[in-house]
Amino acid sequence: MVPWPGRQMLIPVPADMQQYFVFGLVLAVFGAFLWGKLSVELVALGGAGLLLITGILDRDDILQAFSNPAPVTIGALFIISAALERTGQIAKLGRLFNVVAKGSERRALAALLIVCAVCSAFVNNTPLVVILLPVILGFCRDSGAKPSRLLIPMSYATILGGVCSMAGTSTNILVDGIAREQGVAEFNLFSIAPLGIVFALVGGSYLWFFGAKLLPARDTLATLLDATKGREFLIQAAVTENSPLIGKPAVDVLEGRSRKLKIIEVRRRGRILEDALDKITVEEGDRILIRTGTKGVAELHRSDDVNVGLGENDLAPMEKREAVLLEGMIGPNSSLAGKSLSQIAFRQRFGALILAIHREGQNITRDFETLRLEFGDTLLVEGSREGIERLKAERDFITLSEPTPENFNLKKGPFALMGILLFIFLASFDFALIGLPGMQFDTFSAAFLAALFVLLTGCLRPREAYDAVEWKILLLIIGMLAIGTSMDKTGGATTLANGVTELLGPLGPWGILCGVYLLASIMTEMVSNNAVAVVLAPIVIRIAEAIEVSPIPFLVAVMFGASASFATPIGYQTNTYVFGAGGYHFKDFVKIGVPLNLLLWVVASCLIPLLWPFHP
Repeated sequence: MVPWPGRQMLIPVPADMQQYFVFGLVLAVFGAFLWGKLSVELVALGGAGLLLITGILDRDDILQAFSNPAPVTIGALFIISAALERTGQIAKLGRLFNVVAKGSERRALAALLIVCAVCSAFVNNTPLVVILLPVILGFCRDSGAKPSRLLIPMSYATILGGVCSMAGTSTNILVDGIAREQGVAEFNLFSIAPLGIVFALVGGSYLWFFGAKLLPARDTLATLLDATKGREFLIQAAVTENSPLIGKPAVDVLEGRSRKLKIIEVRRRGRILEDALDKITVEEGDRILIRTGTKGVAELHRSDDVNVGLGENDLAPMEKREAVLLEGMIGPNSSLAGKSLSQIAFRQRFGALILAIHREGQNITRDFETLRLEFGDTLLVEGSREGIERLKAERDFITLSEPTPENFNLKKGPFALMGILLFIFLASFDFALIGLPGMQFDTFSAAFLAALFVLLTGCLRPREAYDAVEWKILLLIIGMLAIGTSMDKTGGATTLANGVTELLGPLGPWGILCGVYLLASIMTEMVSNNAVAVVLAPIVIRIAEAIEVSPIPFLVAVMFGASASFATPIGYQTNTYVFGAGGYHFKDFVKIGVPLNLLLWVVASCLIPLLWPFHP
């Protein structure tokens, strides 16, 4: 076999055109991210593959992306966060929240800002938000507070807390990994904490003093529908002997009756039939589960075709129970995402009906059978307890109506806490102080050892650890690292750096820093913050070289700018989670997020040069 370097590329790009090709590819990748119809990790990996095919990158360049410590570090932190979640440590925060809030919206807001900011500095903020969502919604139902007054602050607090340490967000770790590859001094765990703490205090104060004026007081999807509908019941009706319904499609069973009568499932000899209703032929003895209101019970009573066990003047059927109402959300890795209700066979699979879907500020209550479900969609579902439990067990269907019962491994809780403390200690302690300078641990080594500790102590099973890792994010990072390498290898990063320097050079290093932060902040509102960091980090290093100053302030600007996603619900995953759950409109994020972005831009522009001087 001919060795790899001697193989002919399929579509070779001339050397003098490679830089333009890379620029076009980066624009195409970002355009695909904005389009949103393709999986982001496949877009990034596809771009890396195209660079390999055209000869712009070789095998070693691709392998270098896989060997970067950033993805492994992020994966290890996912495992540590999962250990805290599975041992019930994060769930304890929910109970603490209810104790502190005591029915007061202002106390609840204060508790959220503090708890979320502190915890997200060290653990993945996604499970934190997922666990707290039903807790907050339950608090709002009990106290009368509006979820829309609390959910955006919760998401923003986790973002603000994430910039208080290098482990708080994958963006920080990614920039640190690129800086190391470029020969720039490494960041330790709390290198960025001084500015991060100021960000958290300024952002928290903004939400505390101005949030009440800017946040909407809006009902959630379940509240809106509950206000207009009365009690619903589920009635099991048996098809009687010689019924005229025998031989007809199940979809015609309720033909000519009230539209409020809906068939949820058909059972035959104890088994749920999973075919569509128009494919099921009714047989004697079939039991049909029907959703109805009180008037519907009376209507079924007048029917001779089905037997619901009603007496002449009795509206209590043989088997009648109140329908269970559930509000939930489609998670990012859910098997339901990307499919329509008819493709999923939702009614047959879960024995439940979707009453409404909330998406992008719209409450959809009709004609959604062919609508493809997406991450962030909030669903209002009604059905039998059995069917609702099946739905709650679905992977990444996030229950919002009530906290999802978990079989926490509480006995391992102390080991999970020891794991996160071990990570903090190894990553931040200066072993030279005790005469062991050769024993210093970087963020990668500390995260790896802490993740190994929680696995060896049984906080997680190996399969649970594998499921805890957000492989989509890691593959996105690897693909973008390869694309970033092509920017550097073809001189594209230097060309862009020279362009920025020429444009903003008259303003000096401070003016360039302001521009870098603002560019990162704007880009991260539209595409992945990790992608923004990968593209901008090599460019700012070249900018620093061109103007002969330290690259550290510019790298910090990229970290904070790429994490400051407040103005849209699509720039950061936690924003997407609360978007549907809080009944928000897109403009709500713009109204409260843009002023916060601008405020933090001013703070960063003033403090970064003071904390990390251009000429150390």
